[in-house]
Amino acid sequence: MIVLHPNTEQYNALDGYQNGNSILKFVKDGSDRWIVGTNVLNDLKFVAIHDQLNQLERIEYTPFPPEPEE
Repeated sequence: MIVLHPNTEQYNALDGYQNGNSILKFVKDGSDRWIVGTNVLNDLKFVAIHDQLNQLERIEYTPFPPEPEE
């Protein structure tokens, strides 16, 4: 699955962006990288920052490793 990954400057500029009740928040993937799903590119609540979102690097999502069984 492809996700969007910001550099530090992009993260600082975009994380927490709010439009009405919609808030853009990056989360960490299994490689400890900040990511957000590509669905934000089609969300009208984020149209004002669409150009900035479109500049984020597209990377393959890294899942978290399974938790060890006890």
